[in-house]
Amino acid sequence: MRQGTELYSVDANVIVRFLRKDHPKLSPKAWEIMRGVETGRTTVTCDPVNLGEVVWVLKSVYKLSNDEIVELLQPILGADGFLVPNKERYLLALQLLSHGVKHFGDACACAAALEDCEGRLYSFDAGLSNVPGMTRSESVPHTK
Repeated sequence: MRQGTELYSVDANVIVRFLRKDHPKLSPKAWEIMRGVETGRTTVTCDPVNLGEVVWVLKSVYKLSNDEIVELLQPILGADGFLVPNKERYLLALQLLSHGVKHFGDACACAAALEDCEGRLYSFDAGLSNVPGMTRSESVPHTK
């Protein structure tokens, strides 16, 4: 956390209003909060579930493509004053989302597999076999 700032948890709604600038009353408030993060006046923490909610809203409600979502979220997630547990994992998940993984949850599972499991992942989604570094399996390996 940055010196001299108090830590606040941030809700998905604040992030969405900041990104979409579509609410006359709430978007300016969201902009002020996120500008405070950028300038060092405040620090926020975002639960990964809320981050997933942001992605879901942008995709399902606003009909944004994965590339558009990544373009909007990467700068926010990369900011020093924007804290997320396992931040590097979610930055990797965004990268995977922009490189062919269709859903953020799948991208997060792949990022976890790449970081923690040498790329091994149990999944029934055959498309995840195309993610570089992944070894997808649908069953427990047989032992000798």
